[in-house]
Amino acid sequence: MTLGLLPALGSGMRELSAAGQATRLLEGYLRRYVAAFDRVCYFSYLEESLAEFTNDSPLLAGVEMFTPARRMSRARRAVTMPWAHAAAFRGCDVLRVFQVTGVIPAILANACWGVPYVTTYGFWYGRLSRPGPKRVAKAAIERIGLRRASADARARSSSVVTITAAGGVEAEGAQQRIVYVGRLSPEKNLSTLVWAVAGLGRRVPVRLVLVGAGPLEAELRAEARAAGIDAEFQGVVDQRRLPAIYASAGAFVLASFTEGHPKVLLEAMSSGLACVASNCPGNRSLIVDGVTGLLFDPNRPDELAACLERVLTDPALATKLGQAARRAVTERYDLAECVSREIALLRSVAGAVAPPGRSA
Repeated sequence: MTLGLLPALGSGMRELSAAGQATRLLEGYLRRYVAAFDRVCYFSYLEESLAEFTNDSPLLAGVEMFTPARRMSRARRAVTMPWAHAAAFRGCDVLRVFQVTGVIPAILANACWGVPYVTTYGFWYGRLSRPGPKRVAKAAIERIGLRRASADARARSSSVVTITAAGGVEAEGAQQRIVYVGRLSPEKNLSTLVWAVAGLGRRVPVRLVLVGAGPLEAELRAEARAAGIDAEFQGVVDQRRLPAIYASAGAFVLASFTEGHPKVLLEAMSSGLACVASNCPGNRSLIVDGVTGLLFDPNRPDELAACLERVLTDPALATKLGQAARRAVTERYDLAECVSREIALLRSVAGAVAPPGRSA
């Protein structure tokens, strides 16, 4: 049985590596896929090879990379990919799309050759775009992509997430660290975090640690200087370093205006760290306010500052929230169990469909 893997639109292993996420794919997913399927095909948008990211012999032997012959726009690559690698696509028994933004090649392969696909989706990406043609196009692709996907796959694949190893919460002397991990972009609402920390810093000695990169980095650095806060920009780090970063913190914050199913929040919760998150649907699906974390209005820096002050000045509360969060995540979102369920789902979808011209 052959599995085809489709990354998010325009993405590939190199982009994941730059974001510190390659290890999650290699160890959490690809290794298990190789053990479960006869052949694994990875269709990248980038000119790259798997050997750039691992020297593991079983992975190199078990995963076949399909890359563009030359650099092209991500839209053109998405539309031409099934024909550029037609034999490989037709040979796939099922496609696994890692985000609904990457569903275009799967839609085309399904329409032309009946190849079934499973797609992960967390929220409507079209709604994050500014009004205009791109927003309309994204929304249409999402609707079509989800409509043509296997109904069972659509519902269950969205729950596949990653957790990290547990770590203890430590204060850095008298100064406590508040950690954010993720993209430095507008939807993450990081200005609210900066000004909340500025207000809190007048009462509690804290350092803000931002892990990640993005278009707002320069602006956020300027805001932190203007606010007079102690801010540390660590850039992108490999996922294997995150447990130590969580262990050094007194609190984790996710202040986003919108979230789908935030893996980074699950990772922080699984580390036993007290988490403070914006009261948006994606975060509410993971945090029970006052039980497994604290929720706040994303438009209220003062409310965020108050939540942070509660967990940083009340060690018993922070420990209680962190322990409850870890229990909730490890009981529901163990990566090995989630990927095992996903593999069973993929094999079920592949076995249920045998279009003409392809073997079951």
